[in-house]
Amino acid sequence: MTSSPAPRRSLPGWVTALLWLVALVAVPLLIDQWRHRDAPDTLPPQVLLELDGTRLDLQQMSRDQPVLVYFWATWCPICRLVSPSVDALRDTHPVVSIAMSSGTPEQVADYAAEHELGFRIVNDPDGHISRAWGVGVTPTLAVVHRGEIRSMTSGVTTPPGISLRLWMSGLLGAASPEIEPSPTLPEQEKPE
Repeated sequence: MTSSPAPRRSLPGWVTALLWLVALVAVPLLIDQWRHRDAPDTLPPQVLLELDGTRLDLQQMSRDQPVLVYFWATWCPICRLVSPSVDALRDTHPVVSIAMSSGTPEQVADYAAEHELGFRIVNDPDGHISRAWGVGVTPTLAVVHRGEIRSMTSGVTTPPGISLRLWMSGLLGAASPEIEPSPTLPEQEKPE
C-alpha cells in the first residue's frame, strides 16, 4: 500500500500580500542603504548659496520640518522626469536643489526658467558640494531633519515615494533631541 504525499499547505492570501508589501518596501530601502553607505549622517559644514547669492542654512531650515535636498543636473534625462515631482512639493515642504556640473549660474537659471522649475537652486559646478554629501549620481534625493540626513535615494522616484520619505523623517524627527544652531561658517563670495 502506497501512501500519498501530504497535501502542501499554502499561506493565506493576506499573508502572501503582506510579505510582498514588506519586500517591496524593504528591498529598495536596503539598496539605498548600500548605495549611500559613504554618505555622512549629519550635514556637511558647507555654505550654500542660491543662484542669486542668498545664503541657505540647511541646519536651521531642517529644525522644525524635513527638508528635501535634490541633487540633479541639466544634462540628466532621468532628472527631467523627477524634477517636476520635486518642484510640485515646494509648496508643502522646503526643497533645496543642487545642480551638479550643469554650467554657470546663468545657464542653470535659464534651464530652470525654460522647464518652469521654481525650487531653490544651488549651483555645484565643480562637484564639491555633492562630493561632501557622498553623491555621485543624479538624480539623488536626501531628506534632512534636525541636521541629520535621514534618507537618501537615487534614480527614478515617484511622488508618493518622496512624500513617504518626508513623512517618515518627520515621524522619526519628533523623537529626536533638539539641534544646536549651526556653527558660523566663513562667507563665500557671491557666485559668478
